[in-house]
Amino acid sequence: MWLENEKNILNDILDQLIPSNPERNIPSAGQLGIASFIFEIANKSLNFKDDIIFILDWTLSKADKISPCLVRKLEKENPNAFVSLLTETYKGYYSRPDIRHKLGLSKKPVHPSGYLVESENNDYLAQITNTVRARGPIYRDPTGGQ
Repeated sequence: MWLENEKNILNDILDQLIPSNPERNIPSAGQLGIASFIFEIANKSLNFKDDIIFILDWTLSKADKISPCLVRKLEKENPNAFVSLLTETYKGYYSRPDIRHKLGLSKKPVHPSGYLVESENNDYLAQITNTVRARGPIYRDPTGGQ
């Protein structure tokens, strides 16, 4: 179980990774509660959990307050753990329908039944594959025939 202090520290870090934009009414990652998402993923993945524990311990050992400078130092000194946190932060934040809508994107899920992607028309497909089809087969026949 994660401690309240750990959640507060993570929220402060998340606020630095994705800050709020008050003019557009867009909350920061910490304000949006992405720490809960991060902890949920960490509880399912031992490697990610190790990264989060490391980040929290490292942060506590360096400063009382989270600042942009401290987060840049975390990134520079511990790139693997940082990228791991950043990736999951982006997943948690940008997968939310309310955030995607505020950014002018569809509220639909990204996958498997997310955005509508229209099929290309046959004329366009023929045009972009013309040179490939014109050169003919360029593979070795696995049956030994010519």
